[in-house]
Amino acid sequence: MAPGQTVGRGQAAPDQARLAQARRAPILQNPVFASQAAGRVGRTAASAAQPTFRGRFTQSAWAEDWRRHHHHHLAVLGFVGPLFWPYAYDDFIDYTFAPYAYDTFWPYAFDDVYAGIYGGYAPEYYAPEDAYAYAGSAASQRVYARTANATTTNSFGGNSRICSGEAQGVTDFSIQKIAQQVNPDQQQQALLDDLKSASIEAVKVLQAACPTELPSTPTGRLAAMRARVDAMLKAVQIVRPALDKFYQSLNDEQRERFNALDQGAQAAAAQPADIERVCKSQDAGSQALPIDKIVRSLHLNPDQEDGLKALDDATAKAAQIMQAKCQPAQTLTPTGRLAAMEERLSAMSDALHTTEAALTKFYGSLTDEQKAQFDRLNVRAS
Repeated sequence: MAPGQTVGRGQAAPDQARLAQARRAPILQNPVFASQAAGRVGRTAASAAQPTFRGRFTQSAWAEDWRRHHHHHLAVLGFVGPLFWPYAYDDFIDYTFAPYAYDTFWPYAFDDVYAGIYGGYAPEYYAPEDAYAYAGSAASQRVYARTANATTTNSFGGNSRICSGEAQGVTDFSIQKIAQQVNPDQQQQALLDDLKSASIEAVKVLQAACPTELPSTPTGRLAAMRARVDAMLKAVQIVRPALDKFYQSLNDEQRERFNALDQGAQAAAAQPADIERVCKSQDAGSQALPIDKIVRSLHLNPDQEDGLKALDDATAKAAQIMQAKCQPAQTLTPTGRLAAMEERLSAMSDALHTTEAALTKFYGSLTDEQKAQFDRLNVRAS
């Protein structure tokens, strides 16, 4: 556009349309790695999108069953049977130490956290038209209409609510479903209103941490992951006391009704034995960094090798921290589910903080040329 030229209505409309499309599908793109993928000769648009961080669970054999039974079109983390975020350590290694052109994981992760908090009372477990009928807002109508049109094969679509900025009506829906199920008295309704207020506050915390970019460096990706996990943990910690108070106010009959609907929606997609095998497979030995490959690629000096050894030790410790909380536990109540989520996210946060200092120190010891090579080094590639 020439200097001084103004943008007419005909030009503004396409820009607004592109902005609207970006809000509907908030997929992150890294311009560095996306340009590299697009520039490779002979690659189709679909194959160029392969270096996409979708979460290890999404690519597992359980994902299709989980989507089919729970209306998830883009399963990310959340509960798989009795465990929250079963592939947390794998996802941490993949996201931090492997460069990706696109990211379909984090824009949707906060929706799964909300679904984990509310279980069978989250909109994900209902047909879009039913969810809208209870949510009752224009924003919700748009959101659930998109949910109905989403497909499991479209990795650039999905049903992101929180990070799209259109979470209005989501908390209303959950609270109304709970009230319908337990028929609270006046005192209980006041506590349910407190739960709604806490949920709105938690959603705001998650929205503030919604990703806006896909970092190009391992240190940037780890810092972003830590900030988002900490936001997840804070959201759970905000909601949990209010849910505990409301749940304790219910009589036995009300609790049974509350639990029955929740348990029905949380039917296990995997047996505890399957989850236990996943937990045991995520040990420091099987998931260790390829030290020899990094040394050969970067031509490290002795001091840098010591820093890399410290980083390897830190990631091994991170694996131990997360594995200690990777134990299938029977969560028959909403309060038990939130307790399990808080424990798992606390472990994840501790593991990320443990690794971040070592990674920052090692990365800082590299030359500019070594950093450029490390930024593009995929530790999962053979």
